[in-house]
Order: sequence, then structure tokens, then C-alpha cells
Amino acid sequence: MDFSSLRLPADVRLAFAEAFWQHFGVLAERALYLHWWNVKTFARFAHESAAVLSLADLNGDLLVRYVEWLNGQRRSNGQPWSKSSRSRTYGTLRTLLQWLERCRPEILGGIDYPFNPFPWRNRDARPVATMSARALRALLKACKSDIKEIRARRTGADAERASAAGSVSTLGGLLNYIDQRFGGVVPPDRQFSVAGQYAARQALTRFGGFKGVEPCLYPRLEALLPYYLAILIHAAGNPEPIAEIECDCLQPVPLLHDREALVWFKSRSNRMQRRTFSATDRFEPPSLVKEILEWNQRLRPMASADHRDRLFLYKHKRGVNVLTTAAVRHHLKGFRERHELSHFSLASIRPSVLASFYRVSGDLRKTQSLANHGHLATTIGYVDTPLVKAQNDARIAALQGAFIKHIEQCDDTAVVESPQALPAEPPGGAVTSMFGFDCSNPFEGIAPGSRRGELCTNFMGCVTCPNAIIAKDSTTLARLLQARDHLRASATTLHPARWKAFYQPQLQILEQDILPRFGSDQHASAQALMRALPPLPELR
Repeated sequence: MDFSSLRLPADVRLAFAEAFWQHFGVLAERALYLHWWNVKTFARFAHESAAVLSLADLNGDLLVRYVEWLNGQRRSNGQPWSKSSRSRTYGTLRTLLQWLERCRPEILGGIDYPFNPFPWRNRDARPVATMSARALRALLKACKSDIKEIRARRTGADAERASAAGSVSTLGGLLNYIDQRFGGVVPPDRQFSVAGQYAARQALTRFGGFKGVEPCLYPRLEALLPYYLAILIHAAGNPEPIAEIECDCLQPVPLLHDREALVWFKSRSNRMQRRTFSATDRFEPPSLVKEILEWNQRLRPMASADHRDRLFLYKHKRGVNVLTTAAVRHHLKGFRERHELSHFSLASIRPSVLASFYRVSGDLRKTQSLANHGHLATTIGYVDTPLVKAQNDARIAALQGAFIKHIEQCDDTAVVESPQALPAEPPGGAVTSMFGFDCSNPFEGIAPGSRRGELCTNFMGCVTCPNAIIAKDSTTLARLLQARDHLRASATTLHPARWKAFYQPQLQILEQDILPRFGSDQHASAQALMRALPPLPELR
């Protein structure tokens, strides 16, 4: 990144260089190159327009001209730049100017920036296509299949090496020969072409060449691909940070000796990401990481100082390199075709995992924790997919249908219903809860945290049920008031810790959310009805 190569006035180049490295210098290398490309784009505009002769020319009018120039840019296929691309390009320039305004006010005065030059850029951006849960399972199954095959090949090669004699006529003998003569790394063709290497060169060809022999010693890129994809799916991480994960990415979990934490750094948010996994499962990240570390230990001393701490090291014809998302994308097509998978991209894996997890759990907070998001709104943007919208619409329709059915029946005894989310009749049937309310089926498994066929976790306190329907009539209010008084009285007889954990949340919902919705005239008539209600069972 040579700022002296930019066709800009000297004072502009010097000011931009300082602002660039002071503000963007802490970012990852990939992000730096993106901002550098944006700076070069502005330099091209300045050269074509001849409108920038000094720092004094950087004003609001020039920025308006720059926005118009960006709107006129075209790709090689004649299509205009996307709104998000134009906004990012303009945003780099605006950030540099704002840094100069803030930190070097003596060389750059105030600038009147154009207001929202690229409106609705996020709304108009094409969303990333997500994969179905079935497609994700098929992808993970393909990764496991390749990993099993690689492990079997390496195990067989190790067995052959242990029993091999000095000849290179067997695979084990050839591997031992490479270890002894070349430090465990297959040499380039030119070294195998010298005198005395004919037998070894013939054996290398017979056992599949570099592609067949090298994975028995250390990984190649195509061999690392299933490991990378499996870790990416399990961690629900971003493609670049997972590709850049380092060797010390495993940490113990206190008091849980069968669990280990996978940690990695996400440079875009400048935060450490973390997920815990089983330490014994052979296909979860802890086992995969340990296997990769043992596999590429021969290559680590040969890597550059900047890359020596990276987990995904592999050997290619020009030496030792680190895994990049660009290299992975180059091999994805062959991986998909070999396993007959539907089309997917690296960018689609993370939102697909998060959306699938949310569809199963129904809990945004858990999904936020899984995604390592700082704000819940970011998580909503990931899981707000057509499948989730359809699921939410179905649930709302079920709740509305149950409420309408309740009104049409005019049955004052059926106060709280748990509408069925599935068309099939669930087992169990209608029952009456402790506080006297009817539930259509507490074994349906609708409430978060409950499973079909098991008693609903909210059954002891139906007022906390997310599917509760409470009619605004005097009989309903009488039962609610009776439940409130019963909960209050239990506070003096139960252990304080148990009452606070189990019954205080129900009482708070009754007093703060439900009872205030009834009018004073309904409270008066409900007080008279309370005397006719059967007593409630003792709370324990």
C-alpha cells in the first residue's frame, strides 16, 4: 500500500496516509486491502475530474460530485455498482476526512457532508440465501465421510510404516524414506530427478503422486476442506475468522472436564468469539483441532513467521501456505459435485445454522449467545428468514383460531387454552391445571423448553404460558384473584428460596400484567364469585 503511487496532490496523500494507518491500521489484512481499494477509487475520481488540487478542495460540493461519479460506475458486464458497494467506497473516504477533522483540525476545516447519499442500502441489498436444515445435515455428513476416509488412509499408512523394511517399493517404505532423506516433506520434482532418486520417483508415481502420498504425511488444501467446513458449521462462525483461527484456540472449561471451548478472534467486531463442545466426540471441533495440529506439525517450522501460529496450514507446490476463503471457494465446486450436494456458499453457512437453531429452540437469546452477537437486533437480522416467518405466521394463526373457537363456544370454564401447533391430535387430551384453568393438551410440547409427550414446563403456572388465552369475564377474573391470594398466602408457609424461585414470578405476572387489564366493575363482581369457587390445593 504505497500512498506515494496515488495520483493525488502531495498534501492530500500525506494526510490520507496518516489518517488511514491511524484509523484502519488495527484491522485485519483483508479489511485493510478493501479500504485501500476504496482510497484508490477516490484517487481515480480525482484524476479523471481534475477537481482535487489541494486539501482545500475537499469540501461538501466535491463529495456530491464524488457520489454522482460513483453512481455512474459500471462493472465489466455493464451493470451499475450495487448500492452497498458505492456506500462502502464512499464511507472509507468519509471516515478518513472525519478523522482529519477530529485529529488534525489545523489542516482540514469543517465539511458539510451530503445527507444519506445512499438511502435504504441495507433494505435494497440482496439477502444471503440460506440452506435448509436437511442441506446442512447433508453437508456435515459429507464432511464426516471425507474425514473418516482421510483418517483411514493415515491409519493404514502408519501401519505400513511400522512394518516396512528399507525398500521404497511399499507406501510405508516410501514414507520412511521421505522422513529420513527430506525431513518428512515430499521434495519438488527437480530434487526427485537427480541421480539416485529413480526408485523413489517411480514409487511416488505408483502410489498416486503428490496428491496420493502427501496426505499421509501432512495436509493438502483439499484434505483440510472437510475439517474447515465441519468446524465452520459447528461453531456457526464467519468464514474468514474461522479460516484465520490460531493453534491455541482450545481452552479448558472449569469444572467441566468433558468440555472444551473453541475461541477465535473476529477482527470486524474486535471481539473474541467462544463456543464449548464435547472434548470426546471425534467429529466436534476439539478433536478436529487436535488432529490438525498433529497432522501439520511437520509444516509449521517451514511456514512464515506471520503464519506459523495459524491452525489451517497446508502444503502446496510453492511451499507452505495458510487456508484462505478464496482458496476454499476454488475447491467448493468439486466438493459439492463429488458428494452430490446442492449449491451453497461459505457466506450462507452461518445464517443457515443460526436460523435452523432458532426454528428449533424458538429462543432469540440462546441464538444470540450461539452467534456471539453483541446486540439482539443483529441476531434478528440473521434469523428473519422466509421459513421462520412462515413458522411465526402459522403459530399466530393457531393462536387466533384457538381464541376465536373459545369465543364461539362461550364456555366460561375453558379460560386458558394451549392451541395445537400441529394439525394432528396430540396425546393426552384436555386437563385442568392447579389453579382451575383448562388446557387443551399440556403434553403437546408447545411452550419453550418443553418436549412433545412430556408435561408442559408451564403447567404449574399457566399464567406464564406463552400460549395462554385469558378471557375478560368475571368468572375468569375470580379465578385469577383466587390464584393471587393463594400465592400470597403460600409466601408465609413455604421456604423463602423455593417460593421466590417457583411462585413469585407467577404472582408478579398476575399483579403487574394480567389483573390491571380488568376494570373496577369486573373486580367487584369477581369478588362475589370467588366465594363459590372450590378451594385450591396446597402449594408445596
